[in-house]
Amino acid sequence: MKLRLESFGELRLIDLAGQPVAFPEKGLLAICYLLDRYLQNGAGSEYPRSALARFLWDSHDNPDIMANLRKTISRIQARQTELGTELLIFTATGVRIKPDAFVCDLFELAKSDGGGALENLRRLVAVLRQDFLAVLADQSVSTQQWIAGQRDRHMAILVDAMKTALPTARSREDISLIKEAALKIFRDAPDDENIRRILLEAYESEGQLENARRLFEASRHGLESALDIGLDVQALREVRKVFAGSQSPPSVMEPLSDGGSRVARPLPRLVLLPPGGMDAAGALPMLCGPLIEDVTIGLCALNTVSVVAPHTAARIAGHADKAELILRHSISYVLDTRLTDHALFVQLIHASGDEVIWAERFNLEKYDLISHRRDIARRIARELAGQVRRHETMRHSFEGNSAAYHSYLLGLRDVKRLSLPDIRRSRKAFREALQHSAHFAPALSGLSRTFVVEWLLTARGDRELLGLAEDYANRAIVADPSLAAGFRELGVAKLYLGDIDESLLALKLAEELSPHYADGIASYADTLVHASRPADALIKIDRAISLNPLSPTDYLWTAAGANFALGHYTEALEQISAMDDRTPADRLSAACWAMLGDMKNARLYMRKVREIYPDFDVDKWLSVVPFKEQWQKEQYREALRRAGF
Repeated sequence: MKLRLESFGELRLIDLAGQPVAFPEKGLLAICYLLDRYLQNGAGSEYPRSALARFLWDSHDNPDIMANLRKTISRIQARQTELGTELLIFTATGVRIKPDAFVCDLFELAKSDGGGALENLRRLVAVLRQDFLAVLADQSVSTQQWIAGQRDRHMAILVDAMKTALPTARSREDISLIKEAALKIFRDAPDDENIRRILLEAYESEGQLENARRLFEASRHGLESALDIGLDVQALREVRKVFAGSQSPPSVMEPLSDGGSRVARPLPRLVLLPPGGMDAAGALPMLCGPLIEDVTIGLCALNTVSVVAPHTAARIAGHADKAELILRHSISYVLDTRLTDHALFVQLIHASGDEVIWAERFNLEKYDLISHRRDIARRIARELAGQVRRHETMRHSFEGNSAAYHSYLLGLRDVKRLSLPDIRRSRKAFREALQHSAHFAPALSGLSRTFVVEWLLTARGDRELLGLAEDYANRAIVADPSLAAGFRELGVAKLYLGDIDESLLALKLAEELSPHYADGIASYADTLVHASRPADALIKIDRAISLNPLSPTDYLWTAAGANFALGHYTEALEQISAMDDRTPADRLSAACWAMLGDMKNARLYMRKVREIYPDFDVDKWLSVVPFKEQWQKEQYREALRRAGF
């Protein structure tokens, strides 16, 4: 029996006759959550039971979540047996869905628009007439945050579909469809000037301008009474100008209900730096300049980001001190581009935190760049717009407190340096940030990382540090289940706690959530080293380095560890020599030199380690460092003994 899951409006299961079918509500919610991951990321793999429990009940509020989950699983399995079908499959450690065992209204959102733009919009309007999971009895904080994020995404899909359908709308029926979609979007985002304009044109075509005026006025009064603030008064003033025929220039100040005023928040500024070597011979360098200009032009159509003009971008790219110019021109995001051997490498950087948000390599060999240039440009522009929008949403939720945001950025800077003073300074900054915003997931995941790095650097096997790392990683996942960094830190903590299989699962989920997250992929590579899969680890770390070519120290440390496990001692030393600060890898350097038979260098690095950690003990260290297979532990033990430890 193939059942239908309805998630818009009331969450319920329907049989072939259209009758409701009893099923545990938490089970239906879990299906929606896992189905969304499957549709968005192709993430059909097993999801950890512990992560699902935190999503459904919030671990920091309820210590009995695993007991709750076991009871829920028992009820779900009993009901599935009665129905003679499996919607959810449970293993000892995880859960996954069977998407072919049921149909769901969420599938409608994932359909291609093969029937044409208007038909696609008509289908979406029908699905989105009710809010996603509008009636849900029991919601955890993480569930509420996920539902809110899903509704935002659904609105973005509807907006894109409406903009695509708008140019083809001709008949009265088409205009009515556009108006219905615009009204749905307007109720969700009443401050969107473009939606107002579309509604005005639709009402005008029907001779109902007065209805539009009443709609906008009612919206303004409702928002002001709900929030006690004059929201988007400037945009409403522009609407009145349409009715009155006024053309006066807009003010840069927004009046408040108390008679004061504030300066409107400026849009984030984005600069696209053209690749170097544009004067080289051949068609590829010649066409890359126009390609970047095409991307810039495409982004200029957005009202969510301000794009620096190509001329200024070229001047910044050629300047000796790019960072100074970026700061001087208040640029928020930098798209750095590089041309290498028939490929265009692009990297989106958040300027104030020097944080790589997204990176991709476009292999231009498979394209006829002359005919496909605009297709590539549209793909880059679409991805850029989405990444900036997601990052701005996260940043705005936190940046309202400038002191907290400043503390977070300081912590982000210091956590990248592998020394105890920097790590402890970073921890202090993250804690200060959390004093202002207790559930800010990036700061929670950053705090988790500081405990793991301290555990590695001190080499004392202090499990309390790992326990704290695991706890803060779990809190980060609860605060934002869509953030890959939380799963990354959970995977790293689980690795050193000895749960290698759980570590691999968590890091696989991080990669599925964010396939371009270089730091997450690097941590995945590190776990593969400890899982006694060094060849697979090298493939992963090469991928991370390709996404983040000016690699942090820990990337090179992981690459060196993989090479050491493979017996490539010279290659491992080459990776270590490329590190900005080689001190964290002194133990590994000593081991490599010893295995190469160079006892002079082996002893040199052994003494360096002893100077910093005089009580370092090989057997104690190897008893707490997890390796899946014994041969790897014995290889390290032999190397350190030869070096004189």
